[in-house]
This record gives sequence, C-alpha cells and structure tokens, in this order.
Amino acid sequence: MSLHECTSADGTRIGWEQKGRGPMLVMVHGATADRSRWVAVERQLAEHYTLLMMDRRGRGLSRSEASGAYRIAAEADDVRAVVAEARRAQGAPVLLFGHSYGGLCVLDAAVDNPDIARLLVYEPAFATPGLDVIGPESLAELAALIAAGEHERALEYFFVRVIGVPEAMVAMMKTVPSWQQRLDAVPTLLREGTSANAWRPDRLAGLAMPLRILVGEVSPPWLRAAALAAHAAAPASSLVELPGQAHGAMDSAPQMFIDEVRRFL
Repeated sequence: MSLHECTSADGTRIGWEQKGRGPMLVMVHGATADRSRWVAVERQLAEHYTLLMMDRRGRGLSRSEASGAYRIAAEADDVRAVVAEARRAQGAPVLLFGHSYGGLCVLDAAVDNPDIARLLVYEPAFATPGLDVIGPESLAELAALIAAGEHERALEYFFVRVIGVPEAMVAMMKTVPSWQQRLDAVPTLLREGTSANAWRPDRLAGLAMPLRILVGEVSPPWLRAAALAAHAAAPASSLVELPGQAHGAMDSAPQMFIDEVRRFL
C-alpha cells in the first residue's frame, strides 16, 4: 500500500491510496464517503487489480480545496487527473469505477477521454423527471440540521429518508471507524445534492468506451430511474441488475459485487 497525490486543474491536491497488482483500476466513492468505502471488497479486488482509491475533494487526502464556487465539473477534473497519472504509470488506458455521486464524477470525466479503457458505474445519483436526488424539503431539513451542528442527525436523515438505507444498517454503520469520517463530510451533502439534482445524462451520447451500469433490484425508485436514464443515453452501455440488493452491494453482498466488477472489467 502507498499514498500518492496529484494536482487537479484548479490547483486542488487530490490524493489516493494505491494497492494490489494487475491492471490499474481507479475507484471513486459517493456522498459522505472517502477511500475507506471499499474496505469490504478491496482485499479481494487487489488480488486482480492495482487499485487507486481516491479521496474526492473535501475529505481525507484531498481535504484542502482550491478557492471558488463548487462545480461538479471540477470533480470530473479531479478524476481525470488521477486517471492520467494511472495511464502514465501503466502505459495504456485504465479502468474506472464510480459509485453513486462518484458515478456522476466518472461519467463526466470519461467523455472524450482516451485514457479510459472501460467504465463501470453503480447507480449514478442524478435526478430524473419528477424524482429529485434530494428534494427541496429534504435539502432544507439537511441545511437546518447542518447549520445547527447536528451532523449525526443530518447523516441519519440522509441515509434513511433520502437513500432508503434500513435503520438497522445505519446502526451498524455507526459502529465502524468510517462513521466519523462520514460525519466530517456531512457539509458536502448540500452542494452535492444540489449538483446531482441539476445533472443531466445528455452528454453520455458521446461516450466511446464500453460502459456497464449496475443497479440494485430493491434500490429506491429515483436511483433505479437514474440508472435506466443513463443506460438509455449512452449508446455503448449495458445494464446489470443486482438481485436482492440496494445501493450498497459492496457491503451487503461483497462477493456478488466483486464478481460483477471482474466479469465486466
């Protein structure tokens, strides 16, 4: 295992943890998470791939951000910067995976990008007609909780009310060390929720590399609708449903998740 960093287009330093052997696979986590998101699957994946598990801006190894208004385009630049480093090290196009909001970042980063060989996303989190990622009332509730310093209540609200995570699973999540990191990242929920509501899949028509989209059989309707919309917009895409799973199969069914990753990549 080793730690690395590079500079994104706006000057933000983006860090990642690298481990394993084999083709290079850049992994991009979703909302409130960091590179520890992959703890349940990274050991087995690292037997087949060189994993570059990046921290998205605002947390972990990428905590310090350049000044200026937040833009999801800047997060796509971050992914492009890490992918370019991986391409230089490998001498060939690399593999790229994104989960949830990280799925939006990698989709944006992949358009017209010859450094990427294959692209895999698990339920990219964006709005479709009538189905917001975080609706106006929920955004207002989250904003109020965050302003009051109630980060744990805000995080519980996000998982249970927005993503549909069972309360029993949230209780389990509180017992692992990564819960504190998620609490630290809670303020990023507002900017990411707003950006996800505004994101549209139209530009996916320009994706040239093979794209596989994973979707949970029992995921919330808005996540399933987004996965189907991304599939419809990307001509070179395929879609695979994970039986019995929701938004976190890497935790609830790690072997199923690993098998699907390996099958496509």
